[in-house]
Amino acid sequence: MIPLAKTYINQDVFFILLTLSFLLIAILKANYWKHTKLLLAGVFAQRYANKFLRAENVFTERVNFITFFLMTINFSVILIKLSSITSLFEISLLMFAVMLFFLLKIVFMRIFGNIFMLRELTKLGIFFSFLFDRALGIFLFPLVVILYFFSFEITSISLILISSVVTIILMLKLFWLWKIGVKAFGLSHFYIFLYLCTLEIFPLLLLGKGVVY
Repeated sequence: MIPLAKTYINQDVFFILLTLSFLLIAILKANYWKHTKLLLAGVFAQRYANKFLRAENVFTERVNFITFFLMTINFSVILIKLSSITSLFEISLLMFAVMLFFLLKIVFMRIFGNIFMLRELTKLGIFFSFLFDRALGIFLFPLVVILYFFSFEITSISLILISSVVTIILMLKLFWLWKIGVKAFGLSHFYIFLYLCTLEIFPLLLLGKGVVY
């Protein structure tokens, strides 16, 4: 009975988290759809990302705030599934770790910007880096729902689809960051490569190692 009770508790937790994700998406659709469309389109065309950035106001700040929590929740529930976490404490700890990772990434980028006196560039770097993460948090939502609540056991298929979407968005992210860094700001290929390895690729490798082992 105890393992069965834990399963129901965990399913309730996942139901609450995914309901919260759905609520956040509903708020974006109902109140900030104009800016949300620019955010999503910015993944595939830079002019939309630039337009979102130029329109910086209270509405874009709210979109950034909502999508930050959205990507935190959706990334966390995927990692919970991969890690086979069972206790409520571990679930809370993992979600906190995911949020802390994103916040530390912002802090490190700002520190590097202050060290090299590139504060304006740092602001743009943070925006374009998180642009893809925020959009990915939205794109993954239907797949995460299928992963947890589909009628049949299709976990392996769902994980393959999620991995494919993550890989595509990651490739687009690396491509645009490299292109913008070189063409728009004339940065050295070496520094761009160092940034991508340090703050974009290396954390993913550590995460993959932690999940697998």
